[in-house]
Amino acid sequence: MRRNLRRNNRQTSESYKYTLANTNLYETKSTSSTILTAIPSGAKVQIIDGEEDWYTVMYNNLTGYVPASSLSTTKYTWLDLLLRSYPSAESNPVAMIPEKSEVQVLSVTGEWSHVVYNDQQGYIFSYFLTDDGNSPAHYDFTYFYTDMTRFVNDNQIPSPTVNLITTDLENKLTYVFEKGANGLWILLYKWDCTVGKPSTPTIKGTFYVSGRKPYFGTDNYRVKYATRIRGAYYYHSILFNAAGTEIIDARLGMALSHGCIRLAVENAQWIYDNVLDASAIVIN
Repeated sequence: MRRNLRRNNRQTSESYKYTLANTNLYETKSTSSTILTAIPSGAKVQIIDGEEDWYTVMYNNLTGYVPASSLSTTKYTWLDLLLRSYPSAESNPVAMIPEKSEVQVLSVTGEWSHVVYNDQQGYIFSYFLTDDGNSPAHYDFTYFYTDMTRFVNDNQIPSPTVNLITTDLENKLTYVFEKGANGLWILLYKWDCTVGKPSTPTIKGTFYVSGRKPYFGTDNYRVKYATRIRGAYYYHSILFNAAGTEIIDARLGMALSHGCIRLAVENAQWIYDNVLDASAIVIN
């Protein structure tokens, strides 16, 4: 039975990003579409929505599309720290950044990230940045890759709903759990999935379902039953043609996406139909 889900298709984080180079604002999600305006490198754009490899943005009161590869990457601090003027712990501080603050990463050199925080540029030691604002040691991952049910119950992973989703990026598996009467997580499903390739990795951390879309895509492909993990990252189906009538890439168990997690069509639909907004997601 399909549950009565709370729908939320709007962006819930990443209010602004910065361009990494001179880029164009396009009328549609295609580099061959009409160019609405040119956006210079380092410009601040307002994020309206995100779908894997494209963002809908507003710039100079114009709304259009920008490739995700042209924009900064969102990270979060997991402790209070100083924004430094140069990539060195001995450089002058620019600002104090509280824990769990959002920063936009412009580039990474060695062990330091060049970031923007509150419109101020500086450097942060990359170890202090994560995709979810939690310490890298937030959970004990001893059994994450070998016994997922033990992992979720040993760590007593909380979820505001009766469901919990986990994805093992190493073995490329996605698990769906349901809370039992005794308070323990019961495994419902274990599915093969495809995850982000090394150049566009899937985010790691703890997230919460924040909306869904029946489909999205470009003039080259379409995906169906998309459930948002965070920002432009989703669980969704394998790839269809642009019309959505024919599967063009059914590969699973591989690392080749732009960061989203691909599932068999029926599995993506199950999450879309049944997992409530605010359900917890753990990816590692």
